[in-house]
Amino acid sequence: MSTMTPDRRQRFCRAALTGATLAMLAGASAGCSTTGTSDVDLPAHDPRLRHPIMISNEPETLEIPVGMRGPALSPTIERAIRGYVAGYAEHGTGAITIQVPAASANEVAAGQTGQAVHYALVRAGVPRGQIQVAPYYVGDHAKVAAMRLTYLRVKAVAPQCGIWPETLPNRFDNAQYHNFGCAAQQNLAAMVANPADFVAPEPMGTANGARRAKVIIDYGQGLETRSETELLDTDLEVSN
Repeated sequence: MSTMTPDRRQRFCRAALTGATLAMLAGASAGCSTTGTSDVDLPAHDPRLRHPIMISNEPETLEIPVGMRGPALSPTIERAIRGYVAGYAEHGTGAITIQVPAASANEVAAGQTGQAVHYALVRAGVPRGQIQVAPYYVGDHAKVAAMRLTYLRVKAVAPQCGIWPETLPNRFDNAQYHNFGCAAQQNLAAMVANPADFVAPEPMGTANGARRAKVIIDYGQGLETRSETELLDTDLEVSN
């Protein structure tokens, strides 16, 4: 029977200790590891990524019919222009452009009506420097074309729905189909009042300084700080 020398025994113990240490470290690392997302197809499981809502400048257009008998604007058109200007004042960017039809049956009348529309915009509150006039080519001298007012507005735009890149019966993975959630994204983009909310939330409004001062004074004097509004019995009734 061979005997192990002291040097050989020391090297054997050191190797065994090193192997045990590595095994312990590997086990600890395996316990702390998490499943990465690099192998997960996120757009396949999230309609917000599959049908993203984009923010862009889109034209807001108002069509104004042009008659053949003169440039006068009817009261209905005047009201429509005032409503259009109100939307421009709240949401518009840049200038308002009056697009006058050219090479149409009513080209002459459109030029005269364009001046009347210009005056109507000024009366509605649009600065003259924010009004531009540009022709658009119709190319049909027998066609009566409408005049257009346009300005750019920040809008939330969702992609087109109804795209089916694959057949549903051929799927067996229980995953969302491509068109799933597209209509909800389009409805959300159409309903949002301020598209900038998709980029950053609305900042918190200022506090009521008078109410805050009263609460602090009442608290310092040991008075009640609650509101004096009392609920009526009818407010607590639950309808059947």
